[in-house]
Amino acid sequence: MPSRPSRKMAAASDAQVPSKSATIHEIAEAAGVSIASVSRALNGKPGISEKLRAHILEISERIQYQPSAAARQLISGKNAVVGISMERHSFELRPYYNLLYRNLTLELHKRGMVPVTISYEDTSNLYLQAGSAILLGREPGDYRPQRLSEQGIPYIRIDQPDPGFSIGTDGVDGVYQATRHLIAQGRQHFAYAGEELSHPLEPIFRVNGFRRALKEAGLATVCEIPVPFSYNPTLNAYRHMRRMLQTDGLQFDALICETDEHALGCIAAFEDAGIKVPDQVAVTGFDDLPLLAAHLTTVRQDIPQLAAEAVKLLGEAIAGAPPRQVLMPVELILRDTA
Repeated sequence: MPSRPSRKMAAASDAQVPSKSATIHEIAEAAGVSIASVSRALNGKPGISEKLRAHILEISERIQYQPSAAARQLISGKNAVVGISMERHSFELRPYYNLLYRNLTLELHKRGMVPVTISYEDTSNLYLQAGSAILLGREPGDYRPQRLSEQGIPYIRIDQPDPGFSIGTDGVDGVYQATRHLIAQGRQHFAYAGEELSHPLEPIFRVNGFRRALKEAGLATVCEIPVPFSYNPTLNAYRHMRRMLQTDGLQFDALICETDEHALGCIAAFEDAGIKVPDQVAVTGFDDLPLLAAHLTTVRQDIPQLAAEAVKLLGEAIAGAPPRQVLMPVELILRDTA
């Protein structure tokens, strides 16, 4: 009669075959550690080595540990829940935020944490549901950082500077790279289009990279085109560029755009006006959004890596580590439009 497999052998088998009902106890048994160590690893808390943390996270991912919000609250209360505070309508209408949100939730689940979406207007009540927060986007008179600080809620900001914890990609350098590339191609007459031109200039604005590259090359800007905020930036950019072409004609042979969405709107306006891209005007974008940027020369943000580093940074904020500001590199991707 075959012998019955031991509990340790069964645990190893479970670790190889995904289980929809995996528990924190199964992770502890498979890793040969205590439940307390698993909790520290999943919640980004200190007290274990980084090697052990990585081992526990790898096992939790392999056996598909997916705790429900209710289960995590029973184990750790609000401290296991992370409120992701969104810019108004950003998730529904902006592809970048949609991608970022999806990657953030994946990274949080890997660490046994539960993401909950919090609207901008409800951020003051975030403390009722969550023990920490990730702030996305920016609104005029954004009150969220001050309110969360007053409530003692650890938080990080993504894509906006903060004296506490913040992380973003180097947009200034990305646009600098794109502009330098077009200068090297022999382009002489440059324009920039984007929403940030509608606001008072800030050091993190991408247009600063555009201006720096032109200054170094001894070239003058033909025009900077403010595109007012819209929940449909592609259509808005199209309308502004179309009106400009009808009024002034084409005055530049290189156009740097703040986002892929702005670039696609401008390219559509050029096509409707019979202007060939890139023969008559080269165009670059920023973000490298899937599908949208398939043929666009653009600056790539590694959104999955940004999300992974953001969640690590949130763990530091929760643990009470000294504040840090992280700036991640970007990459120029050459395609058909420049």
